[in-house]
Amino acid sequence: MSKLTTKTIASHAKVAKAAPPTESEVIAPSPVAANWSGYLRVRSIVTETPGVKTFRLVPSSGEHLLPFTFVPGQFLNVAFWIGGARMNRSYSISSSPIQREYIDLTVRREPRGAVSRHIVDLLKVGDQIEAAGPVGKFTFDGTEADSIVLIAAGVGITPMMSILRYLTERSWAGDIFLIFTFRKPAEFIFGNEIAAIQRVNPKLHVAVTVTKPEGTDWKGSRGRITKELLTKTVPDLASRRVHVCGPQSMMEATKAMLIELGVAPDQLKTELFGATKPAPAAAGTALKPTAEATGPLVTFSTNHKAVRIHVDQTVLELSEELSIGIENSCRVGTCGLCKVKLTSGEVAMAVQDSLTPDDQANGIILACQAKPKSDIVVEA
Repeated sequence: MSKLTTKTIASHAKVAKAAPPTESEVIAPSPVAANWSGYLRVRSIVTETPGVKTFRLVPSSGEHLLPFTFVPGQFLNVAFWIGGARMNRSYSISSSPIQREYIDLTVRREPRGAVSRHIVDLLKVGDQIEAAGPVGKFTFDGTEADSIVLIAAGVGITPMMSILRYLTERSWAGDIFLIFTFRKPAEFIFGNEIAAIQRVNPKLHVAVTVTKPEGTDWKGSRGRITKELLTKTVPDLASRRVHVCGPQSMMEATKAMLIELGVAPDQLKTELFGATKPAPAAAGTALKPTAEATGPLVTFSTNHKAVRIHVDQTVLELSEELSIGIENSCRVGTCGLCKVKLTSGEVAMAVQDSLTPDDQANGIILACQAKPKSDIVVEA
């Protein structure tokens, strides 16, 4: 959280430097297939900026340590019953995995987000949260490269903070370049803590730019992230590993710039949650495509429904047209909530991050990614 003091940060870094932990001591193998599920209790809440709060979660059982481990950059799936409907969302972890007693989720209130509004407006200390995970492959623990470039916009800073905190606590020897953009100075999430970490970590290099500083006394960089800002901040950029997290348009623009500047695609990682969901149908109408479907036949065996699918349509999208309740959250193949069993046929999936070898061996697919290559039958 942003109230972590310079003294505390320095103490953590000093301990790590005096006795560098081994990988096995720091992070046990993480349940990347969301094998853990249960409840966590809200221990404290900190307002980071207007509309953004950090929720510190501890085991609801009263145990001292969390019932799971995670890798910096992973996220947690959470579920709430809101208005009689079960809703799932995925939120990046902003705390360091070295802090085994708690986990921090930093959440921005979205005006049209039912879950984020519920969390930010209504959640209070002592409440319990249903959760599962952690999952995700947007990770960096210092073993993948000898330096790291972290580029974030808005609340996309949350997984970067987990990485930054962890590397600082370990006194990691590599250079860390943090480039952060947001709309207004008041929206500088973790601003105080980033400044505090800079004071104890000489390997951290920070560049911040504000896109709408008008009417404020902001004296720093202005405007969006540009190629000039990237090359000015990061020497030898093309040789480095880069992580980018933020709105889709920002990530696409930044990725294009990085590739133009020579960053290898296999050294570039992006993170996106909440791909666009289908708009609800108007009252009294059915949510159906206007053109007749000519693709393979999809049978949902549990619901006893079988229809043809449209070209490039996913199994999840088809299930929503038929009001078949396949749970989902991220819709980009990383959270694992939409796993279903394929009992017949073949599908193509662009992303399979949340499938384990056991899942693949047992015919489990991700409904949000699965596009039938033949007639298929799924258990849903």
